[in-house]
Amino acid sequence: MVIACTRDCYDTCVFSGENYKPLNIFPVNGFTCSRGRTDLKRNEINRVLHPLIEGREVELKEAVRKVAEIVKNTPKDKILHVDYDGNQGLLTWYFPARLWNALGTLSTDYSICSREGHEAIKLHYGSSLGALPEDFEKFDSVVFWGSEAVFSFIHGWALVRNKFKVAIDVRLSETAKRSDKRYVIKPSSDSFLAVGILKHLMNYLNSLNPLLDDPEKLRWYVDNYTWAEIEETTGLSRVEIEEIAEIYIEKRPLTIIGFALGRAYHGGYAIALISLIPALLGIPYGFYYSNSQGLGIDFDYLRGLHYSRPGNIVPMAKVGDYVEEGKIEVLYVWNSNPLHSLPKSHKILKAVKEGRVKLIVHDPFLSDTAKVADIVIPAPTFLEKHDVVYSYWHNLLVYNEPIRPAKGIDEIRLMRMIAKELSISHPLIEEDEWSALNYALRNTGVTVDRLKREKIVKVEVKREVKKVKVEPLPELVRPPEGYYLVFSSHPNYTNSQFKEVYGGRELEVYNCCYEGYGILEGNDMKVEVKMLKDESLPKGILFTYKSFLVSDKALLNAIVPADMNDYGGTPVLNGKVRLIMK
Repeated sequence: MVIACTRDCYDTCVFSGENYKPLNIFPVNGFTCSRGRTDLKRNEINRVLHPLIEGREVELKEAVRKVAEIVKNTPKDKILHVDYDGNQGLLTWYFPARLWNALGTLSTDYSICSREGHEAIKLHYGSSLGALPEDFEKFDSVVFWGSEAVFSFIHGWALVRNKFKVAIDVRLSETAKRSDKRYVIKPSSDSFLAVGILKHLMNYLNSLNPLLDDPEKLRWYVDNYTWAEIEETTGLSRVEIEEIAEIYIEKRPLTIIGFALGRAYHGGYAIALISLIPALLGIPYGFYYSNSQGLGIDFDYLRGLHYSRPGNIVPMAKVGDYVEEGKIEVLYVWNSNPLHSLPKSHKILKAVKEGRVKLIVHDPFLSDTAKVADIVIPAPTFLEKHDVVYSYWHNLLVYNEPIRPAKGIDEIRLMRMIAKELSISHPLIEEDEWSALNYALRNTGVTVDRLKREKIVKVEVKREVKKVKVEPLPELVRPPEGYYLVFSSHPNYTNSQFKEVYGGRELEVYNCCYEGYGILEGNDMKVEVKMLKDESLPKGILFTYKSFLVSDKALLNAIVPADMNDYGGTPVLNGKVRLIMK
């Protein structure tokens, strides 16, 4: 028996089911992180053990009846389900959306995290599939571009930590401190830096053997940007930018592109242009962003989109606005913690408290969102149910079996109970989930039966080297000046998870120059934060960990800009704010 960690994390560690020790198999290689080491402990803390209606314990049937009553009495175009990657099990995350798609309710666009980069890279490559773990070992050097891999990608870091490393970031991150070369640039200037590198590389075009379909078109494009403009925007000198380009020529590194870039202003522009650098150098699969969409899993089939589609799509950047405008009256939440993760979630909180929105939460833990919900229904954790887990880095599929007794009702059983209470009969809901999963895996070459037998199966990813499209090429926009609030990973937390073990904090923001309390402003909102001095931070950068966006007093994501980005609609979370010291 084995079990894979289902968290929103690159590594997707795999454990022995008997003693819950990480398996010594490539690429997870017998070690895990602080979260993996404490998961059994966390499993018993802060659990939702009984269904709750307005804080009152009730039987499951009563809670389901109340959910069905709310759904019956609400126009379907005012019901939104909010789900994301709290659990990366294929049956936990994707399959339960079938009820809501069959009903024709609203859905989000799933844009909050990695979508911007997926869409940007696919425009050029046709797929966002990049380097696989075996490829990491083949490169002699690596560029970490906006990636705090030391904390958020520990197995990727382990494979390259003895290689020559370059870090590009808006601050001196821990990854940058441990790299051989480090370049600190102005926030949201990554696309200009990529243009500068491409501009220098064009001097060597005849010897690069590019994979691009029209290198001369790229030359014409980068020549439209002057060195003075690039230097001023990035904060790096031409000498420094050409030094990075020379490293690319000499060492031909793997480029690891962090999700943070997609949450910056015009982040898709940056990710697309960065992905063209290895193509110009003639390096196939010379970048890594996220491989989940290249494994062949039919996520749309699991959600039932082949049969029924949502009534409309709500951008995750706009959920708070829709709620405030009265366009949403019911939020059904599973596998996510939107009060913590969505921008402008203070608008959701206000609407729930005022009774303008009914909030229904299905969660194993009493999360920030569950604490304020009208109805809470307990769910089992990944340690307590069967599922199939995939990774957005490695290409292993894992058949999870429960190693702890289940608390609560799983997502699919609850979906069917609600459907029955609504007197709904629909093929999407009635289709056996394992049969549906088997069909969704048809392009991976893996079957459910094989997974149940072998427990861990490697997907043989089909790859072919082909020409990379130069176009479309964006018209770059210089980022606004001012203070930027940027987020990154803390080693003890996965987003809002593990506060049960490691505790929460007040809203703490690191900066170069101030100690004490200050006010951050944005979206006509003010939030008081504790300012901590860190002289390694550049002036104008306000840094915090994304695990500490919510306190008992305030929501820090109330002030983030949340502008929708250009390709995937990913909201700008790492954006401009105003600082007032008290």
